[in-house]
Amino acid sequence: MGNVRFRMNLKEIRKEIIKNIKREHLHLLDKIEDELDILEKTEGIDDKNNLQSFYDIWQQNKDKRGNKNTINSWTAYALGMTIKEPDNHFLPIRRAFARAGFPDIDVDFDDERRNEIYDYLIEKYGRENVGNIGTHGSLNFKSCVTRVTKALDISDAFHKGRDAFITENKAQVDEILRTFPKGGVLKVKGDDGKDHFIKSVNDAYEFSSEFKFYMDKYPEIKKHVEYIEGTFANAGIHAAGIVISDIPLEGIAPLRTARKSMLSTQFVMDELELIGLIKYDILGLSTLSVIKRTLKLIKENYDIDIDRDKLPLDDAKTFKLYQTGNLGGVFQCEQWGMQQTMVQIGVDRFEDIMAAVSLYRPGPMKNIPDYCERKKGEAKIDYFHKSIEKFVKKHLKETYGIMIYQEQIQQICNSLAGLSIADGYVVIKAIGKKKEHLMHKYKKQFVQGCINNKVPNEIAEQYWDKYIVPFAGYGFNKSHACCYGLLSYQSCYLKANYTDEFVCAILSIEKERGNYDKVYLLEKEFQKKLNIKILPPNINKSKMTYTIETKKDSYLGVLKTEIRPSLMCKGVGYNSAENIEKNQPYKDIDEFAEKTSTTIIDTKVLESLLIGNYFGKKAKKDKERVIINFSNKRQDLKMAAKKQVESLDIF
Repeated sequence: MGNVRFRMNLKEIRKEIIKNIKREHLHLLDKIEDELDILEKTEGIDDKNNLQSFYDIWQQNKDKRGNKNTINSWTAYALGMTIKEPDNHFLPIRRAFARAGFPDIDVDFDDERRNEIYDYLIEKYGRENVGNIGTHGSLNFKSCVTRVTKALDISDAFHKGRDAFITENKAQVDEILRTFPKGGVLKVKGDDGKDHFIKSVNDAYEFSSEFKFYMDKYPEIKKHVEYIEGTFANAGIHAAGIVISDIPLEGIAPLRTARKSMLSTQFVMDELELIGLIKYDILGLSTLSVIKRTLKLIKENYDIDIDRDKLPLDDAKTFKLYQTGNLGGVFQCEQWGMQQTMVQIGVDRFEDIMAAVSLYRPGPMKNIPDYCERKKGEAKIDYFHKSIEKFVKKHLKETYGIMIYQEQIQQICNSLAGLSIADGYVVIKAIGKKKEHLMHKYKKQFVQGCINNKVPNEIAEQYWDKYIVPFAGYGFNKSHACCYGLLSYQSCYLKANYTDEFVCAILSIEKERGNYDKVYLLEKEFQKKLNIKILPPNINKSKMTYTIETKKDSYLGVLKTEIRPSLMCKGVGYNSAENIEKNQPYKDIDEFAEKTSTTIIDTKVLESLLIGNYFGKKAKKDKERVIINFSNKRQDLKMAAKKQVESLDIF
């Protein structure tokens, strides 16, 4: 009886909301009804129905009018709660509102300050309440074959001594594993002509005739590998995941010590979720550091304050850069394949960047040509079948009829088959993790829901098999795509509009991180594609970071910008570079020996500077003599200092 009364109350709430819609907004009734459906079917974190909560907020603030619409609600706009029209999807259909349990909390930080976040969390919640998430490594197929072959001494070399035992059994292992291509993913072409992924010894035995030959020759290897495959191999730590508890972790999970004096759980993430803990991913992104440093240089050079969160999302220069594919250093666009994807798509709106970030991954990658052709009008946009189109078109229109995001799967399962948004999320997880019983259960519900909407049974089954199953397996989280797309756009905007500052920032940061190969490639690319001149490093002119040197071109009579590399190089770290810059300039190697720190700048640092050409080509060529002169000068200075001390009349 209580449930009936509750439903009646919600019905009355809907009536009152619709009754109060302003006359000029009556054309929005279909959208408003959809929003009210979602609110009525969902609950907030306090177990209160979202429609009831929305109604209470409206009633309590009837005389107020806001200028924001962060939930993107047409209902709030039509009631006069805000003057802002929605510019995106209604908030409660997003994934965080759909999953049965708590979501993961992913937060990206400037990687230069990431450790401060760990320190803050420990200080705020207590060392005993904060821990890294533990991981368990298992024995894979290759590792098992290696270990078993050695343990069984297949080469019969144990009696020959330790060296022969190791060498000959390793040779035997190599011979067996040469039947597979090198690399992390094992894939072979079977006798049926198809490619097969090898995940176990039985897969290998079935699809690789060469491997089968060895297993038939040494059946004891296969027998023992079958026993130990997938067993525990080692304990590790999640790259970024931590958990925070309101009570000491030792009371709810086994622990061990981990990095930076932090604790690590011996339970893995799934087990931690079962006991009610939420995973926080504290991620460090170098791109955020690049953006921060670029903005600092812009302020120093032009006295312009730029808020990266308020950049115009329709900047022509930025889109032009995407269209050229000249995207070295742009977030998510480092790979040549992604750069070509941006060119093929012909990026001219922010949504294209989101789509590219989502499509350029194993699985959806095959849909890139379709997306491009449909966007350019070279291919027809279709929705599989006329009986389905009216249900799915509104969800797929912005992506030209192609499923890209997980949210689209949820929306289609809801509108086409009547599944709840929460069930749509379960469908994604069930397909992604290949949970057969759940896939079977939801396929039946999906097909029946389609039939209820007058979609033929055969068409419903085909749509499930051809679209829902493949796309749910690799669909991208739209909110994730939006965040990464925005970060990509911000870095591209700065590269397009403040090229010199962006180049200095990214080269400095990559060098500080020790990514010397990447620095070399970026320098090469910037010189070739951006027509930037990278000057040679110089012991007197180079600073802690890459710097802009502007000079007048005598021929053209214009200012020409050149960039000077930083003092940091392989073998020269932060402290060394700081000491060298502090004591600049140096007229010769003797003065360099006199002015720099004897404890920080040694012959190894000097050798690195010579190899890096900081003292010029002549000094680099005569490296050994320069190092000897430096050492002799340092020795002379020590002797002089010693004599001076001895000559002091201290009594």
